[in-house]
Amino acid sequence: MTASRPRPALLAPLLTAAAVLILVLLAGELLVAHPDWSLTEQSWIRTVQSAGNPVLDVAAYAIGLMFGPAGAIFVVLIVAATAILVGRGWTGTVHTLLVIVVPWTIAEVLKEVVRRPRPGSDLASAGVHPLTFSFPSGHTAFAAAVCTAVVLTLVARRARAVTIVIAVVIVVATAWSRVYLGVHYPTDVVASLVLVPTLSIAVDRAVTRMPIFARASVETTRQ
Repeated sequence: MTASRPRPALLAPLLTAAAVLILVLLAGELLVAHPDWSLTEQSWIRTVQSAGNPVLDVAAYAIGLMFGPAGAIFVVLIVAATAILVGRGWTGTVHTLLVIVVPWTIAEVLKEVVRRPRPGSDLASAGVHPLTFSFPSGHTAFAAAVCTAVVLTLVARRARAVTIVIAVVIVVATAWSRVYLGVHYPTDVVASLVLVPTLSIAVDRAVTRMPIFARASVETTRQ
């Protein structure tokens, strides 16, 4: 018997995710190969920082803490608990966690492949190790992964429009905070904004096609 081809519902997101991943990787390599562009982005960072005030400082640092390595564990636990409370069961919870962890991990691996140096020199004050790399933004990638996972797997269809608006605000605020603190170039956060939701959608589609996860996915869609 001839094996059936993947349906477009799965094939299209996978191909899109692969294409975006390749394009982001190439963009990162070009940015590293042409450091003059980073100098241009330094001026953009200064423009963002020129509007600084104590309130924005507190907001940026709070966002950095929430979506940083320490805060990420807490956020993931909250999302997992929410999945259980809304009746997703263990399979639905694992589904949600995969949609978060896989794209986030890919973004972190990409960062080690591209190895773009971070902007500025006062990174420790923002809680960033100076020897870590910049492209793409890990904080933005995590925020995007969490928000996309919540929209795709935890929210009923009738509530998705409002949830998407809230998710966009959270992710954009996270991206802004990384540039405002001077720990990422604008292109770093843009890369995460483009890459991670695309990967998350592909992971969601792939997981949904697995029989063990199919029931939980159908129940969420019907809500």
